Amino acid sequence: MKRLLWIVVMAAALFSAAEERVASLSPNLTETIVRLGAEKQLVGRSESCDYPPDVKQIPVVGRFGVPSLEPLLAARPTLVVSETLRDPAAAERLRELNIHCELFPARTFEEYFSTLERLGKLLGKESEAHREITAGCARIIRWEQANRSTPPDKRPRVLVIIGVSPVVTAGKQSFLTRMIELAGGRNCAAEVDRNYFRCSFEQIQLWQPEVILAPGLPSTQVRTLEQSPGWSSLPAVRNQRILTDIDADLLYRLGPRSFDGIELLREKLKPQE
Repeated sequence: MKRLLWIVVMAAALFSAAEERVASLSPNLTETIVRLGAEKQLVGRSESCDYPPDVKQIPVVGRFGVPSLEPLLAARPTLVVSETLRDPAAAERLRELNIHCELFPARTFEEYFSTLERLGKLLGKESEAHREITAGCARIIRWEQANRSTPPDKRPRVLVIIGVSPVVTAGKQSFLTRMIELAGGRNCAAEVDRNYFRCSFEQIQLWQPEVILAPGLPSTQVRTLEQSPGWSSLPAVRNQRILTDIDADLLYRLGPRSFDGIELLREKLKPQE
């Protein structure tokens, strides 16, 4: 009898999960939901959610972390997911409307794996989530093992440039530091206990980056940097190792494609012949 009751409960839970209508306000979560095979449950997205391309057909119900109530209600979601909500009161408004809201921080790979696990349970895609977690962990272990053959002080010093005038870079608390490590490099700013921060050229001179990682930086801004006083003395500029030809979303969105971003970055950080 107890076993029969357990089967009934589990069946009800799976049916409930299959019926979830999801609105995602974060691009990385939209990508994760699609990767889990739950794209048919997506009924709303943020205007920033643009991958895979088919999701552009889904109605926009807000901006990144900002729900727009009228289009959101029109989509009739039962679940809203987001990395964060810009206005904390928005979660309370959603609850008042009987819409379940869950937040999934994206600061580390551990949090990404937790997101996979939780979304798998919510959407009835637990086996798919387990497969993604297993594959991601296997790639991380493989990269760590491969990196052991190169002493840390022999790995290229990498400066991330997210913005210019002033330069904005990534510190210890950013998942970009971990991505660079897995790719076989060293983040110049890894000792700074921040996520993202402005830094002076004087500090950059002290770091002496051998590679500048600036995904999607326009060529005009690259030329501006190269022609700025003192920049030509940096090893990365002298050796023309300013990497801009990487899809920024592969590095800046912590999600399913982050592992492809690391793989690509590993190729870019290989010693020049």
